[in-house]
Amino acid sequence: MVVEVSLGPDTQYVRCPAKVGRNISQLQMEFFDWLFDRNNDHKYWKYDEEAGYIVNYDAEALVYWLNHVRFKKGKRVAALIDQPNISPKKKIEF
Repeated sequence: MVVEVSLGPDTQYVRCPAKVGRNISQLQMEFFDWLFDRNNDHKYWKYDEEAGYIVNYDAEALVYWLNHVRFKKGKRVAALIDQPNISPKKKIEF
């Protein structure tokens, strides 16, 4: 299944199994909980002199989380793709 990830004016696409895609809205909420939890040391934290710690992410962060945190049984369940050859079945916004 292909999921369209809207990032304001930009769009990225994630290929994943239908089981994952069907639950992408719920998974997005779990992803945000993980992403913005300051106790989680991940590469998406950036330090800004004025704002302090901020999160800098895109669909690659979601793919990382799906493959290494949420479904970590050694099998890749998601991948970024450039242009899908089929229409996206789901859409989420960041």
